[in-house]
Amino acid sequence: MADLIFYYHNKLPCAAFKVLETAIKEHGEHELISTFDEFRIDQYVLADSPTSRIIAIDFDNTITADVDFYLGLIEAYRTRDWEPVICTLRADEDENLLEIHDKLHHVGIRVYTTDGKKKRAFMLHQGISVGLWIDDYFPGIIQFGTSLLLRNGIEY
Repeated sequence: MADLIFYYHNKLPCAAFKVLETAIKEHGEHELISTFDEFRIDQYVLADSPTSRIIAIDFDNTITADVDFYLGLIEAYRTRDWEPVICTLRADEDENLLEIHDKLHHVGIRVYTTDGKKKRAFMLHQGISVGLWIDDYFPGIIQFGTSLLLRNGIEY
């Protein structure tokens, strides 16, 4: 499995990030950087609500980039009373859900399909505030120039 480069650049304390940081260090093959370089980054880690215990993890090119790592990360979050969920741009169709559940069948995780809608707005519309996003494609979460991206060191 190829090394993954995780990007995190938020100066505020974020307990959910500490769990990910520990998992990356323990894994040993992945790297964590805080300098924005869109050509080098595989996974974006964006701190959002400081009070939410929800960790939204993308599926395609995120979990699928290293399924074993993410299965361990999901368990690490759960043992610390966080609730990891899947949030994907996929449509809510049987074949999409089957593929996700096939990879994560024994995990028992909630899956949110946005059908191409921006993930943050979709989740807020569902009444769900996310504490931390882990995704390979930050434009799928929110539009450019928003405070969430600026707080996380992404300026376009």
